[in-house]
Amino acid sequence: MLESNLSILRARFPEVLKRILSCSNTSPLHFEFRDGRLFTCGKRNSFPTYGNSSKDNLIKKWFSNLSIKNESLYALTGFGDGSHVRHFLKSTGGGTYLLVAEKDPYLLRETFSHFDCSDFLANERLLLGTGDCDDDFFKDLQAAAMLGLSDVNGLVFSPLHCVDEAYYDKSRNEMVRQYLVVRPLMEVNLRTGINLQENTFENMAHMATSPDVGELADQFEDIPFILVGAGPSLDDSIEFLKSVQDKAIIVSSNSPYRKLINSGIKPHLVVTADPLEPTLAGFQNVSLDDVPLACPFSAYPEIVRRFSGRILSWVTFSPVVDALKDYMGEKPGTPIMEQGTVSGCVLDLSRLFGCKKVIFVGQDMCVRADGKYYSDDSAYADSGSHYTNKMEGHKLPGNTLPEVVVEGRLFVYLKTFEKFISENPSVAYRNVAKTGVKIKGSDYIDYDSAINWIGSTSNSKIFSEKVFSLLNKEKPMPSLVEVFADLKKFLEKLLEETLSLAVKTEMVPNKYSGTNYSNNKVIIELLNQSKKVNQLIDQNPKSWHILLDGKTKAELAIYKRVIRDIDFANNNWSILQKNKEYFWALSEGCHWLLNLINEKLNTSEETITLENTAS
Repeated sequence: MLESNLSILRARFPEVLKRILSCSNTSPLHFEFRDGRLFTCGKRNSFPTYGNSSKDNLIKKWFSNLSIKNESLYALTGFGDGSHVRHFLKSTGGGTYLLVAEKDPYLLRETFSHFDCSDFLANERLLLGTGDCDDDFFKDLQAAAMLGLSDVNGLVFSPLHCVDEAYYDKSRNEMVRQYLVVRPLMEVNLRTGINLQENTFENMAHMATSPDVGELADQFEDIPFILVGAGPSLDDSIEFLKSVQDKAIIVSSNSPYRKLINSGIKPHLVVTADPLEPTLAGFQNVSLDDVPLACPFSAYPEIVRRFSGRILSWVTFSPVVDALKDYMGEKPGTPIMEQGTVSGCVLDLSRLFGCKKVIFVGQDMCVRADGKYYSDDSAYADSGSHYTNKMEGHKLPGNTLPEVVVEGRLFVYLKTFEKFISENPSVAYRNVAKTGVKIKGSDYIDYDSAINWIGSTSNSKIFSEKVFSLLNKEKPMPSLVEVFADLKKFLEKLLEETLSLAVKTEMVPNKYSGTNYSNNKVIIELLNQSKKVNQLIDQNPKSWHILLDGKTKAELAIYKRVIRDIDFANNNWSILQKNKEYFWALSEGCHWLLNLINEKLNTSEETITLENTAS
């Protein structure tokens, strides 16, 4: 492949490059040039990729018939030689993003070997996928989702679409589905990024030495697992849960926890993941005694404080915790699926523990016919939000009813469950939510059948004994100030550099935007000085990732929106203005994180000292 293409693939599309390099040297299709035209050739037939006449005219006609909206993401079928991709990107504004799906990695290798596509491969509005339409194919959707694009749709380029209509229809539909899942997660991630990092530093005093959930991996194959949700059918499931609480591992999220405790059922583990205060409501005015908690380091701090000493941790993604584990000489924390619902975390824990039988209780994932959303004795009921008068959403088959209403948020949860179940075929799933939606891969059974299915062995004590054995192991607490000393030095230096350059750039007169100032000494000197920032970041990758994970993430999302429309005839001036926005974003992030670690780490050290003195 041409080096110009290869260098960009390495930097922007490593998964695509991996699939290209691992593909076969033969393919059912290949490209040929005949009389100056590109042909797509199969074993028996071939056709001109861009028509029999002018390629440019065909592409212009195709594009003119499209209805393109700004602030949108489109899936485009087939790459060809990239001509139609280039035209689309040149003819659309900075808010329009394009995911190009190419079924055959071999064809991409041919294209990148003969055509220089570097001009548009480097365009940040271009996403690229090839081969199987799996999660890795759509990994780059996160970049578009961070910008909050308002619409997502598909485009058909007929000459390439006809090569495999089923594949390209699937890629388009899967992109829409993936985006509907990813966008709200990214919105929450950006919106709560500050909370996540604040909580993580604050929780260090209670969680730095907490055992990782991975220490319980694959140890409970013979013990059934019960995942308890707060759906309305939980109200009818209490007697069933009482009858099996010694025979299965009962794991609850924070929402149904109160209902269980007030009904005389003590779950073997409770799980929380939300970083915000409303999640505390599930633990108010109810006993927490002798119940262990599983959560990420970013969980709401007051909950963590109340369960201190009885916490199992996980680390789905946290550069802060990675730095802590590295300093302590421990392996990275275990990742647990976080897909917008804490029940998803519980579901993934059932996989981690190795349980081969999983029963869903209170997982209705729909609005009951009378408008009931959630169990009576829950935080939702306190505010009256366990009922709704909005009966809008997807109408889907129920477990015992012909049809139930699944609103948008619950629909995403349903699809998350179904996808997870399909990826774990060795596990048997059952559902006792009589009025709930049918979950594909999890058959509905009544309570008597569920009791027989679980079996008669009283073995759930094994789980509790192993959990508390882990919790009772003492580990030395590190000095958190020392753990993050290098991070603090990096932030102080980066803040000094970025703030200085941002101010200097602001002071440059607007007259320098003219093309006659392209090589002005002031502009060139500022551009050269900006290299110090990149060098500093490249020399401190771990600290950079911590910085990027907090407020800086949201600042850079704003920065990317701002710079889309910076386009001056004087290219160096354009670069200077983009750099200025970048430096302001980084300086804001550095200043915030420095204040945070000064506040939280000192408080944590005081908390640890007081706890050690008391003990």
